[in-house]
Amino acid sequence: MAATSGGSVSKAWFQSADTGATFDVQYNPTNFKFDKPVSWKEHDDQGVVSSLEFQKVSPATMQCELTFDTTANGSDVRQTWVNKLLELTNPEITPGSGEAAELDKKRPHKVWFTWGSFELLGVIESVNVTYTMFASDGTPLRAKVNVKMKEWAAENSYASSGGEGYYGSEPVKLLTAQAGQTITSTGSDWRAVADANNLNDPINDFKAGEAYVLPASKK
Repeated sequence: MAATSGGSVSKAWFQSADTGATFDVQYNPTNFKFDKPVSWKEHDDQGVVSSLEFQKVSPATMQCELTFDTTANGSDVRQTWVNKLLELTNPEITPGSGEAAELDKKRPHKVWFTWGSFELLGVIESVNVTYTMFASDGTPLRAKVNVKMKEWAAENSYASSGGEGYYGSEPVKLLTAQAGQTITSTGSDWRAVADANNLNDPINDFKAGEAYVLPASKK
């Protein structure tokens, strides 16, 4: 699914990588932060400038502030906007092999955040909501929402992406399966497709009408 655009302005949007459910923001972020931690350790070299030893690369984090407003129609901004974003934090997805020690313990959605050429596959760590305007009966009409995500990092995800403008996760495509289409006819390695979409039975779980993540081919 393509992002919603208003004129020539691309809207930011969230999409569940597990179910394909999408959430388009009402207004684009008023501020945006991206952080990629890389840990180094200083050696205890007495009397000289300390040398550095690489420790690890941690998953990136992304934080943005969104505004939602229903003053035009007087509806509850929670029901119209905020709760739909919060649905992506519901622990309703069965984890795949390697994701958890207890596979019967459900997790929240893996989520794509897309804004123009920026894409990040991650999980929502927090949704902090401040209501700033209310109707006479107390119904909230305006909300400022701070969303924080952590990258679902893939191996070698920061290799060159050919100038495609990716800040975070490795380039992928989204595919809506057509009638009669099979997992082996997606154009990507079917094993990678099954792993990216938590398909325990790739033959029977790949179904028409569902949205699937297609990992980029390794070069």
